[in-house]
Amino acid sequence: MQLCVDLHSHSGYAGGVGDIQLNDIVNTMSYKGIDVFGTGDCLYPKRTHELYQELKYENNQLYRLKKDDKQSFLLQTEVIFSVKLEAYTHKIVAHHIIFFPNFKAIEQMSKLMNKWQQKNTIGRPFIVCRSQIELEDRLFEIQSIDSMIEIIPAHIMTPEGLMGGKNKLTSMKEFYGNFLPNIHAIETGLSADPAMLSKLDGINLLAMLSFSDCHSAALNRVGREFTVLECKDYSYASIIESIRQKRIIYTAEFNPAEGRYYLTGHRAGKNNHIEDTYFLNDAPHDLICPICNKKLIIGVRDRCKMLKQSCAPKQNFIHLIPLIDVLAYANGIKSVNSKRVITKYKEIIKHFATEINLWQSTDNIIENSLKEICSNDELYSIIAVKNQKFTYNPPGFDGLYGKLEINNKGVALCL
Repeated sequence: MQLCVDLHSHSGYAGGVGDIQLNDIVNTMSYKGIDVFGTGDCLYPKRTHELYQELKYENNQLYRLKKDDKQSFLLQTEVIFSVKLEAYTHKIVAHHIIFFPNFKAIEQMSKLMNKWQQKNTIGRPFIVCRSQIELEDRLFEIQSIDSMIEIIPAHIMTPEGLMGGKNKLTSMKEFYGNFLPNIHAIETGLSADPAMLSKLDGINLLAMLSFSDCHSAALNRVGREFTVLECKDYSYASIIESIRQKRIIYTAEFNPAEGRYYLTGHRAGKNNHIEDTYFLNDAPHDLICPICNKKLIIGVRDRCKMLKQSCAPKQNFIHLIPLIDVLAYANGIKSVNSKRVITKYKEIIKHFATEINLWQSTDNIIENSLKEICSNDELYSIIAVKNQKFTYNPPGFDGLYGKLEINNKGVALCL
């Protein structure tokens, strides 16, 4: 069976986000067509208690809201590992996603953090290691809690990712040591896709997963990236097995140019910049900003060029834009919270049941289903996005998302 999963999110305890209700997440999941969603921040004590109170355990080791049986949750957190490697003068700091099969495993993980004297006071906790050997030992300890715990490098190429520009690692082996065989997958992140990562030696051997890393229940956040897995059944174990065996049907990705760290650059207002500075072609060799003479934030595109290349078969993927963003663009509305845009979104979903069903439909089915309820601009934009007729100008850089442009003028319809 196919399962559509979005297994990386955050709660209001992660910083920079507000109060996010699980029932709001469930509602958005139903619109988007997401079967299983990562809870976010499940290791943080207040969040652990909240999840324990609101979720009920299913025999398949997934969870559902006690008052709702429609959508499933998987216990998930993001953890930041920090380590001092002998070959580097700076600390290596890398974000990871961890999946847990049950609350007992979370409790045991919390005990490990207490033993290591690591603080667990934020939604996205740090685990600080004094050496690569200590990091390796701690990763094995986490895995020994339960063989079905899965540890995955998060948004691997962004500045805060394992192989990102801040860390300057040349291989994953440098970081993981003997634990590397236990890493089965990576998260592509919003600024990269499987086409880019399939060229990178070592990384291209792993399953490539895409998740939203969302910080809200909004329609343009939940499921903005997702992964479709081929699973034996609807269970936690089957999801983990599919990841480990690379049974990925496809991922839905941001176009990397939309991601906040695609290009190398500095945004306006930073380091006395008057205007944005970014490099559509190759960045300066010394990676020094010509405006402020400070180090540039290395974009994912340039970071990929710095790593060893080794072609491998590409994993199936598509580039998508959340439907709510498409509708806002077509109507010239900046806010996706516009009542007009949300109303039209819900009208469209009535015809397709879920947003994913819409994107999997043929152009003719979309046209025939929506021509009576959508304006030409809305219909043209939807079909243009489905056929990859969109770009970003400028692309994303230094924490700024790329600016969307949809080529909805050259779409031929039989209206």
